[in-house]
Amino acid sequence: MSTARAEATLRIGHDTAFAPFAMVANGRSTGLILDIVAEAMRRLQLSFAFVPLALDEAEPALVEGKVDALAFKGDTVERRGRLAFSAPIVVSGGALFVRAGAAPSKSLQDFAGKTVVTPRRGPLAAQIAKAAPDVKLLASASYEESLELVLAGKADAAALNLQAGIRMVRAKHPGKFTLPSEPYVAVPLAFAVAKDKHADLLKRFDAELAAMKADGALKAIEERWLGH
Repeated sequence: MSTARAEATLRIGHDTAFAPFAMVANGRSTGLILDIVAEAMRRLQLSFAFVPLALDEAEPALVEGKVDALAFKGDTVERRGRLAFSAPIVVSGGALFVRAGAAPSKSLQDFAGKTVVTPRRGPLAAQIAKAAPDVKLLASASYEESLELVLAGKADAAALNLQAGIRMVRAKHPGKFTLPSEPYVAVPLAFAVAKDKHADLLKRFDAELAAMKADGALKAIEERWLGH
């Protein structure tokens, strides 16, 4: 996605496959956060182009000047040594999905002695093992298998990314799960630039993001991707 004035185009990097926040479909960058960033850039009347990057390429590309900004990155203390962040675009992180009728939970400690399933290749397995050793951790091949194991009674909860999990449940298992309202471990995802660079761009983006929250544009984009 870009505007016509190529000579002034801002190069905005993003992770290639991080649904629903960012993905590439039919050669086009799309996703919940990319739509928010694109709308902010249009309102700011800035020419831009999204640049898909592998997960391990994103930060080096920004620091080395191969891109001017990252559409989003997790705002962590460790990263703040290299990057400067906007206000959070969305708050993501690991969330717990339980069968409909069960009480929602915001804590892994509620599942001490119980089974929590999460994809073995995802980031939450190691986090759960470290933070909640009393939880019986079950590894799955995918989000879909994790949800199926909960429905089959083989796990008490599935630990999944908050927004990605909500999107999948609403699409494939409506009414069968209690949807979490927030993650049990929160990670703010924010627009990022290299530290000490593009400070004006970051300031202008923050102002536009606040305006989008105030006028409902941000909520409309979230609902388009996640449903009501």
